[in-house]
Amino acid sequence: MANSDKDILITPNKNQTGLPSISFVGQGNVPLALNVQDSNNISFDGTAGQLFTITNNLTSGNIFSVNDVSGVPSISVNATGRIDIARYNGSLNIGANNNTTDKQLSVTGSMVLTTRTTTAAGMHFFSDGTNTGTGHQFGFDGPNLSGNSEYFYFRNSSNTNLMNITTAGAVGINNTSPQKLFHIVGGHGNTSMQMTLPSGSNGGGTGEINLSLWVSEPGRTWDGTGIGANVINYYTQSYPTSTADSSNSYFPRLNTSVGQAYIRMLTNGGRIEFSTMDNNGTSYREQIHMQKGSLGINTTSGLGTYKLVVNGGDINLIGGAKYRIDGEEFTALPEENDSTRGSYLVSDGTNGAFWAYPGNTAGSTGVDAWRYRSIITHGYIAGGYKGSQPWRSVNKTWHANDTTFYCGEQLDRAAAYCDGTWSDYNAYVHGVTNSYAGNSSATSSYNLHTGMLRAQGDSRFSQYNYGYEGDNNNTGIGYNVTGGWAMSAGRNDAGCATNQKGQAGYITGGGNSSTNKLHFPTEIMYTTTSSGVSNDYVAGVGMENRAYFSWSNGSQKYMNYSNDSYANQNFAGGNRGWSKALPSKYGHFYISTSNNNQTPMRKVRGSDGAALRNFNRSRRCGEENWEMGQDWGYKMGDYNGQQNNHVEKWTYSNDAISTLGSSARPKGHYGQSSAACSSAAASVTATRAQ
Repeated sequence: MANSDKDILITPNKNQTGLPSISFVGQGNVPLALNVQDSNNISFDGTAGQLFTITNNLTSGNIFSVNDVSGVPSISVNATGRIDIARYNGSLNIGANNNTTDKQLSVTGSMVLTTRTTTAAGMHFFSDGTNTGTGHQFGFDGPNLSGNSEYFYFRNSSNTNLMNITTAGAVGINNTSPQKLFHIVGGHGNTSMQMTLPSGSNGGGTGEINLSLWVSEPGRTWDGTGIGANVINYYTQSYPTSTADSSNSYFPRLNTSVGQAYIRMLTNGGRIEFSTMDNNGTSYREQIHMQKGSLGINTTSGLGTYKLVVNGGDINLIGGAKYRIDGEEFTALPEENDSTRGSYLVSDGTNGAFWAYPGNTAGSTGVDAWRYRSIITHGYIAGGYKGSQPWRSVNKTWHANDTTFYCGEQLDRAAAYCDGTWSDYNAYVHGVTNSYAGNSSATSSYNLHTGMLRAQGDSRFSQYNYGYEGDNNNTGIGYNVTGGWAMSAGRNDAGCATNQKGQAGYITGGGNSSTNKLHFPTEIMYTTTSSGVSNDYVAGVGMENRAYFSWSNGSQKYMNYSNDSYANQNFAGGNRGWSKALPSKYGHFYISTSNNNQTPMRKVRGSDGAALRNFNRSRRCGEENWEMGQDWGYKMGDYNGQQNNHVEKWTYSNDAISTLGSSARPKGHYGQSSAACSSAAASVTATRAQ
């Protein structure tokens, strides 16, 4: 605007109705007017309306105001000292921010609240449009406190502190002086805390999951505390309302589709209780207790007196766990029932104890049923030959002291190339001939307790039906034979195996492929599954669930006791039946892997015929007389170019072999091989000594 266009127009309006005014005009400008009003206010006006006013009245009303285009004050200064900004409309923006806001106050940058004298610095919040009273507050209480005691607070309309955060970083709920980084102070029904995984965030699909922590227990205790999953004490909801629930003894589930687990800690008496609930609602409430250094299962009785108290139910140690006293394993007595009546209780030292009775296959604590169904204490060697002389002699060896003594000529026939089986009470020598060589179906038997010959003339094999009165025993047993020890065919150097658990003996080969089975309890000999191999010179050995046979023609097979079935398996290399086998209850046996009078040996697993170890013994031999023991066995004479009474002791646990002296050797002759050995438990045989 040019200088010539600037004008100031003064209009006194003396004696006129209009107000005196001063107008500021210029070419192209919107004129502004300064008016002196009757109320002594000075008003600046534009063409759209009043802009702002000033008054000289300093006792009441507004002394200064800035108005919007409609005349509504945006800023006003009241004589009381009150300043209104955007009281009726609009917003206040503070700081370097040109954005439009829909909030009444917008601050860009820092804002400072400070205390004055003893008044806390704070912000008050109201919900009803008024701004009088205390309202709900957020602020800083510093004037009356010092150091780490100063805190930020949240207060309700009653001016009660709900939450506080100290300048040291501690948070207090309903607590102005938190003692820990997070410290809640409450009442009997609301001192609790809860963490929630919403059902929408639970990928397991089991719904909402909660972890709760509480102090004081409505419905139960004043001083009890607890922590638990999917559980709350008494009130299923504490904020903003409370709903009481007395189910599960005031510990209800929050989500009824899953179970719960919680721990209660009771300060009165110092006790911890553990409780669980299954998904189906079955509760195992307070069944585990810890108090006075003791643990109680389903009881609190005796806590403090005993370290563990169990009320009902069994304790089951699994996975090889053992119960010990002062570091020593504790083994209870085996189960007592009708089948153990009259039996001997036998200790096997650190291995445990068991009832020794025929046919016992039930294991006791720490004791294997196969190895310890009876404890072998002694054994016998019967028959055999030297040169061309067969023997009728029987020798007995006590395994505890490695001592062998002569029992006399107890076989009813001499036997050269023979083998045998044995029950819990009696031994049987099969193929006795009364000559150096030759086939025979006869069987001789002696008592395992006394070593004495049993009644002669019982060696009869019957393949015919017989008359009966009353029940037909043939139908029940299914043997279709009468009693007798004799075999169905004559045999020479047959293979024999004893099934100790099943109480049966097997004889095959030796010139006939049939298999005879002697049922020990009834002493009935009958024919079962054929081995398919008739060759003589057979090495046989009986293990827990299988028997193994090796023939002179190179055939090698095992037989399953469960169904008397045979299957091919080379378990002994080049063995041709001359060299025999030593069985054990340790799950393995020993057998030569070459022909007669050689050193190669093999340790074979009895369950599957697998080779465990190949080794060479120190001296050549064959046609051995192997006698099984409990923890070790014996080689009671062999053939090393001539028949001899050389004795070795073989330890099953480490395969150690030691040579024994004269006290262990068989007596009554100058050597023997290809004899029949048997083993026995004195505690068992004593029950049937005759």
